[in-house]
Amino acid sequence: MQHKLAGQLLDVFHPKEIQSVTAALTKLNDAPNSGKQFRAYTNGFQTTDLVYPFIKHKILSRLETLLDRPIRLVHGMLLKEKKPWGIHTDYAKEDINPDMGILIPLNSLPVNTHTVIFNECCTNTFDTYMLNNKKLFNSAVKMHNTLLSHETTERLEYVSLLGAFKWLPGSVIYWDRKLLHASDNFLKNNVTEKTALVLFTSSQ
Repeated sequence: MQHKLAGQLLDVFHPKEIQSVTAALTKLNDAPNSGKQFRAYTNGFQTTDLVYPFIKHKILSRLETLLDRPIRLVHGMLLKEKKPWGIHTDYAKEDINPDMGILIPLNSLPVNTHTVIFNECCTNTFDTYMLNNKKLFNSAVKMHNTLLSHETTERLEYVSLLGAFKWLPGSVIYWDRKLLHASDNFLKNNVTEKTALVLFTSSQ
């Protein structure tokens, strides 16, 4: 039984499938992330782009079966992450009915890195969330010593761990877009770049 809001599916894609998806996505132009600090290239595509039919056939149709729900793509991207993301939400993407975030690691061998997902929901920014919510007794503050050393203990006091999902080859990590989440500090594990296909979906 999969968790309704977040989880991980294992052994979904074969290595050759990941290679073919990677080859298709590398044709996208490099686009640095928005915001003041460079963290990653977020090379985006939409349903009107040439790569979409391939992604729909190879990826989305299988995800619809496994997750037992329609996958309506709002925005997809090849993520080439150089610096870890802090705690954030993917809720606001200029669509009206945000649904899921889906991440498919594109590494062919195991990489010591995780996507860390929290129990708390946020529909604007984490800074706003902290202003309107209290610190938690059972918070993720201890994770500052492990996966989340790039975050502050102050910010970690406002969230609690739902799950830390390792980037296993062939797996799929998914979450409700309202959920706060973060990268781990992969640089601490001598990982200089990690790549994934990231999909944001809408419920209608």
